[in-house]
Amino acid sequence: MQMLEDKGLIIRLCPGHHELGARKGEMIWDTIYSSDERYGSHKLVTVTVNCELFVYFGTHPENEEFLLIGHGDTKPLYLVVALCQKEELSRKILDNELEDDDFITLDTVYNNPELSFFTMLKDVPHGEFTSGENGKPPSFYVTEPTNLTTELTDFGCYNFKVLKA
Repeated sequence: MQMLEDKGLIIRLCPGHHELGARKGEMIWDTIYSSDERYGSHKLVTVTVNCELFVYFGTHPENEEFLLIGHGDTKPLYLVVALCQKEELSRKILDNELEDDDFITLDTVYNNPELSFFTMLKDVPHGEFTSGENGKPPSFYVTEPTNLTTELTDFGCYNFKVLKA
């Protein structure tokens, strides 16, 4: 596989292969490739998370696939998912009705065929973060439409605090 990649014939998706240098407080991503629009445009992205806050909590107008391929030697990667669509979440924020039970926090698992590869459906509010401890920031892959945008969630007066059980 390494020889095929060295010859420019494949791109391997494997732990640590496309990690980015995210500084503390950053979540950064980079496109590995984008397909030609003539054939149905999509791209493969690598994401590295090194922030404790929900800097990029929001929604996308189309589906995206999470590929949690990585090492176990990184800081933990948490994924917070709203248990409703963006319209209902916005209404609850505006009506001051938001509750803890409106979210689930997933302590993600790498390289598990039943837990690590899934599609986040469009308009589902979600965001990633990691712990404040020292260590290598977690990375993962995402496949998504080439021109996918992110609509950040305005939480108004609400703040998040995730308690580790």
